[in-house]
Amino acid sequence: MDFEGYGDLDGLEGDHIVSAIERACESDLRTALRLVAEYSEHWWSHGLQDEAAAAAERVLSMLGRTVPVGLDEEYLLAVLHGAGSAEQEQVELAQQIVLTTTGPFRYSVTVLLWSLVFGPFESSSVVEEVLARNENGDAWTRAAVELCRGYPGLTSATPGEAVQALRTALGRFRMLDDRWGMFLALTALRELVDEPLEIISQALELAEKLRADDESGLLLCQRGELYRRQGDLDAAGEDFSWALALAEHADLPETAAAAHIGLARVARSGGDLLTAREHLAIVLSRDSEALEDARYEALHELNLLINSEASA
Repeated sequence: MDFEGYGDLDGLEGDHIVSAIERACESDLRTALRLVAEYSEHWWSHGLQDEAAAAAERVLSMLGRTVPVGLDEEYLLAVLHGAGSAEQEQVELAQQIVLTTTGPFRYSVTVLLWSLVFGPFESSSVVEEVLARNENGDAWTRAAVELCRGYPGLTSATPGEAVQALRTALGRFRMLDDRWGMFLALTALRELVDEPLEIISQALELAEKLRADDESGLLLCQRGELYRRQGDLDAAGEDFSWALALAEHADLPETAAAAHIGLARVARSGGDLLTAREHLAIVLSRDSEALEDARYEALHELNLLINSEASA
């Protein structure tokens, strides 16, 4: 799309997009808001949530509680991207826009972002009504609607109905070659199926292609724990070690702590109590409020370790 004074924005990436929106904020807030909406799908498809949030927060800080005439959905999208720092009044305005809209959204990505950001705080009947309004959209929107119908906690779907909806979404996103959509469908499915190992492996493969280090580390820890419970300690140790290396490289302390705890469990299961203690000591030595839960889990594992030593 061409925006007068901004040239052809189709080729812009990264900081250039944010810069274009920054320039628009200084002269034409309507254009700035439209740019946020126009680039919403680009940010989504590339996993650029931080970039989207930065741009949306800038526009919202200038707009305040004013919704420009004719740009209701654009304002909603800005609030969805910048929800972490949006004012309560802005969130309420965005929610009102959804409730007063009678037809489908104009931007394909809106139904998915709204469902994931605001959906958990709405009643299942409201979510289902919004999804029903958008179920006849383009192929991508139909895939997104099925994803939301099956997403845990969003609707009143039974587990069987949720699994079917997620598998439908997965197939549709696969046909569209939308890796983020496939990844979300797989990560939701893993919570609903009895045997999630293959699902987690598929999600992990996608996370690596998407260079989503945080998600990759968490999935490795989850798969490692499944392997450990199945008695495959070698495979479990490989996954936890891989997660630890990734977490240390990407500076992900919570994932690193989870990997250390996993490696401690593998060591305990294999009878190597000294190595188990060493991994737990690393977690317990890290004084960070963000790692409080990890330290609690490490203490629990240490108690199990002490019991193992006492019974040895």
